[in-house]
Amino acid sequence: MIKTILVPIGHDKGAAERVKLACDLAVKYDAHVKALHVLTPASDMFKSVPIQAYTAQAFNQYEKDLKEEADKYRITFEKQLKSAGVRYDWCQQQGNMLDFLNLHSRTADLTILTQKSSSLDDIMSVMHDFIIESGMPVIVIPEAGANADYNNILIAWDGSEQCARATHDAMNILENANKVTVLTIAENNKNLLSEADICVKLARHGVKAEVLTVSPENSVAETILETAGNINADLIVSGAWGHRRLREIIFGGVTKSLLSNQKYSIYLSH
Repeated sequence: MIKTILVPIGHDKGAAERVKLACDLAVKYDAHVKALHVLTPASDMFKSVPIQAYTAQAFNQYEKDLKEEADKYRITFEKQLKSAGVRYDWCQQQGNMLDFLNLHSRTADLTILTQKSSSLDDIMSVMHDFIIESGMPVIVIPEAGANADYNNILIAWDGSEQCARATHDAMNILENANKVTVLTIAENNKNLLSEADICVKLARHGVKAEVLTVSPENSVAETILETAGNINADLIVSGAWGHRRLREIIFGGVTKSLLSNQKYSIYLSH
């Protein structure tokens, strides 16, 4: 059940859209929103500053500006939360963004993040380390936003542990969908849990799913996204693979392409 939704707040593109989706999902599932704003410590900001500018005055001014900016964010986003009429907590911390995201996600049922571009710098961002390290469900939405009416869902099924976990964790959302398609991509030498078995599990939860098997003409990621377009899906459920040390390889593949598609919301679990 979705009862606590974590949404990180910041100045980045897509912050207001994340809050809107969190509010819409909170209304839909009678859930509580936890808004998290993490401030970067002066010591981190000044790491790249020449030593001659590394003064107490500069530190104090930075801290003052940071708090003023934080107050503005709180006014803006609390207004949005109150307007939606949802129950919420405002949580403001100062320190490492990844550490606090991991910490708070483990007491939430779902975290909402924003997709980044496909550039190397963005793909190696905090978001991707968080997805790997947190181990909790995440919805990653386009910068333009997404609505909470996930009525036509595509499950990118390969029978792996990660995909099984994502499907299990997304059950609350799947149960509310009008249509669920289990996509399998025909590949040689696969001996994994069949799509028929996962459809039986889904049926026992009241989810009517149909199987669609395609032969890839392009990459796996391109096939998933193309199929999502063909069936007008509004959410893709997928597993996330690997660990932080291998992220350069992981995000060079399927997960990277899905997390930068900027068209479909992606539900991930690891």
